Amino acid sequence: MQRENISPNSLTFSYVLKACGSIGAVDKGAEVHDLMAKQGLLGCDIVLSTALINMYTKFGALRNAQKVFEELPVKDAASWSALIVGYAENGSSEQALACFKKMQKDGHSPDIVTFICILKACGCLRAADEGTKVHERIAEQGFLVDNDVVLGTALLDMYAKCDVLTKARQVFEDLLVRNVVTWNALISGYAEHGDCREALKCFERMQCQGFSPDAVTYLCILKACGSTGAEVWGERFHHEIAKQGHWKNHVVLSTALIDMYVKCGAITKARQVLEELPVRDSVSWNALMIGYVKQGEASHARDCFEQMQCEGLLPDAASFSCMLIACSRLGLVEEAHSHFVNMNMKYGIMPDLEHYTCIIDVFGRAGYLTEALGLIQRMPFCNYNVWSTLLAACQKWGDVKTGKWAFEHAI
Repeated sequence: MQRENISPNSLTFSYVLKACGSIGAVDKGAEVHDLMAKQGLLGCDIVLSTALINMYTKFGALRNAQKVFEELPVKDAASWSALIVGYAENGSSEQALACFKKMQKDGHSPDIVTFICILKACGCLRAADEGTKVHERIAEQGFLVDNDVVLGTALLDMYAKCDVLTKARQVFEDLLVRNVVTWNALISGYAEHGDCREALKCFERMQCQGFSPDAVTYLCILKACGSTGAEVWGERFHHEIAKQGHWKNHVVLSTALIDMYVKCGAITKARQVLEELPVRDSVSWNALMIGYVKQGEASHARDCFEQMQCEGLLPDAASFSCMLIACSRLGLVEEAHSHFVNMNMKYGIMPDLEHYTCIIDVFGRAGYLTEALGLIQRMPFCNYNVWSTLLAACQKWGDVKTGKWAFEHAI
């Protein structure tokens, strides 16, 4: 088109921006943005600017999206919504909520898509009060939650994430139309807050009403079983999943099975699930390693770490946490220190507070208090757990001077 000297118009640009956002063509999108600027289209065409905001949010380039928005001489509901949706979908929940409030102060009414995204943001922030205000605003604008399964599910999910399960249940019961996503939101709410009994009741009621559980349903229900140690129920769901024949190729679901058995103390069954997998990843290995560490079988955790690497898998931050704990339990100071150093030097993983706390625990258990103290003094950050770990070591080895120093920092 451009080769034939035909200038694109606003509609053409809108379609191209949408295409760039859909396929993640960052460079091409920036090129189109520059071309629009040269033609003087920025700011004067709010529809086109909104398309530009949408594209940048699809890339996760929220600063660019915010800049385009701020340069608009006049903002409408669509441009506000585009920015709010972008923040919410990219995990910037606080910014999404702040924009939502500004939008309303400017006198613009949110649409259903905006409400769905802001409910998601409230859920992520566990902002029950803000979520309730959004619920009230939805009612004020005349949107019928009972008849809109997507909006109703978003509202239910928000209350569930905020641990307001009574309201979540009320929203659920009031819905005239439900789908498997709606059921999953309620089951997940109960599972997340440790109410295995209600999660199981919902699961059975769901099936009685003719809804077939999907992978997300099983992930939620396995989590509920693991959090309450309900191994018998967990095994029943394992058999149900096995009948469907898909779990071995579903790494996330397989890892959930391993995690469930681990939390129920059935480490042998967890190992069996892992060994039956045609493809394993570091997350599934980590789940098993955590199980061995919790069961006091640190040597088996070390074996898993080695076997994982023999399969060509690289350890991640969680893998090293497991190994440092295992080494601490086994008194392997040099090996633990080697892992701690190799995290960054060999694998490019920067140690976090958990890793520092683990290696200090290794030094402390073995009586290497000088080394532990030296490491703490070189740490870029520190917290109560670090100081209390050092304090426990000082108490064990009778180092009053260092213990007093650790105590002063801990409080």
